[in-house]
Amino acid sequence: MRRQLTALELSYQLSDLPDRATYLAAACASLHEAIGCDRVGWTDIDLTARSAEIWTDPPADELEKEVFAQVMPECPTVRHYRRHPTSFEPYRVSDLVSEREWRSNLAYCEHYRPLGLHHQLAVSLPPRTTTRGTGWYLNRSNIDFTEDHVALARSLVPVLAVLNRVYSAPIIDREQAREQAGLTPRELDVLTLLAQGLTARQIATLRRIGVRTVSKHLEHLYRKLGCNDRLQAVNKARQLSLIRDNPNAGYSRASQ
Repeated sequence: MRRQLTALELSYQLSDLPDRATYLAAACASLHEAIGCDRVGWTDIDLTARSAEIWTDPPADELEKEVFAQVMPECPTVRHYRRHPTSFEPYRVSDLVSEREWRSNLAYCEHYRPLGLHHQLAVSLPPRTTTRGTGWYLNRSNIDFTEDHVALARSLVPVLAVLNRVYSAPIIDREQAREQAGLTPRELDVLTLLAQGLTARQIATLRRIGVRTVSKHLEHLYRKLGCNDRLQAVNKARQLSLIRDNPNAGYSRASQ
């Protein structure tokens, strides 16, 4: 019997990885273990260009990726999300079309049937437009996904969306990131020390300023980052490329 994966556990497992490739591989393994499927994949689909960035487990070859990009606009789940760009509810193909319709669908005939995959659970992630979207696709050969699987996928959407943004964010210059966030050099310095696990008093001692001054810097940077506490601020700073430290260095899970 599979143990239900929680959003908190998924975040814990996937939040400290060094790059997107490592994240996608680990996320594939986590979703495969939690829900059970014959293939799980992440994709960024551009319907206008008929192109797609694809990461699957088991890995897809180049021909499969090319076919996938060409026929995915016809997939019922892609069609649904295209018609409803603000919906992020997970869907099975069987929720959207009859089995007869699915078996005659171009995406099924050209892509899924040759792979022996007959059932799909799609998890779309924000942000999305009518022509561009990112998400996870879980596929099975024999038995369709259950309502419990859909409910589990639904519970994981918020953390998958956050992780998708974190690991898809382009690398930008730290000084440029500081200017974009509206932080002063001192505020960024305090934020960096905060990420290393230092307390306000320790930062004050290290920088030879008053504790009240440090508190003021924290107040200002929390407001600018739209955060309420240390953990939120550090996580947001990593997303914005404001800090590039090792998340395990000086800022342990215990301190969080």
